[in-house]
Amino acid sequence: MGKFGAKVALVARTKSELDETRELVEAEGGEALALPVDLRDSEAILDALKTTEKELGPISALVNNAAVLDLIPFEETDPDIWHRAFDVNIHSAYHAIRYLYPKMVERGDGSIHNVSSAAGFKGFINESAYCTTKFALEGLSKALALEAMPHNILVTMSSPGIRTKPTSVTMEDMDNLSEEQLKEWADPIVMGEAFAYLAYARDQRLAARRYDLYRVSEMVRKTGSLDLDVAEVISFSRE
Repeated sequence: MGKFGAKVALVARTKSELDETRELVEAEGGEALALPVDLRDSEAILDALKTTEKELGPISALVNNAAVLDLIPFEETDPDIWHRAFDVNIHSAYHAIRYLYPKMVERGDGSIHNVSSAAGFKGFINESAYCTTKFALEGLSKALALEAMPHNILVTMSSPGIRTKPTSVTMEDMDNLSEEQLKEWADPIVMGEAFAYLAYARDQRLAARRYDLYRVSEMVRKTGSLDLDVAEVISFSRE
């Protein structure tokens, strides 16, 4: 995002990782604001959005990327685990969208991008809570996209396209993994260009589709531009 001159508000629970990401954005020429927030707290989400508006100006693009994934069988998925998954994976997105969407409608401009996964369209063993929330996020995205089209607001979804570190796993957690375990995940930074493209895009042909972040990022890296062939981008997506 910084590479294309964006002003970025970074919101997550771990301050050290936020600071590291802020430095990456700034090193590319962008401006970044790091805001440690527990995304289970709806009031904290609203406070972060208001702080962003105060510090960086009107918010034109929202990326909902937070998720927790507990790899456990359904019979061990107690109400606390179930509700935590909903609070982080779907309710945090709802609260952020509910605050920003009317402002985007009023300006006649905006982008809302919700990060899904393969768990948003098929089931996986030991992921009942996660799959349920990702299915819900895709439903929200597809319905909202239809309402948003007349207002020049683009609503899209994505999946990584490659296996990356779950957002619920911190860098401290990563330090405790074996080399074999680390090899299972790619660095999420390889998907950054796709987020930039979808944040700036407004072509409604792109709406209500799930994009392969890695392949779209590769397109941007290859061309060095956000001015991509829309039909080719769509070829890296599914409804």
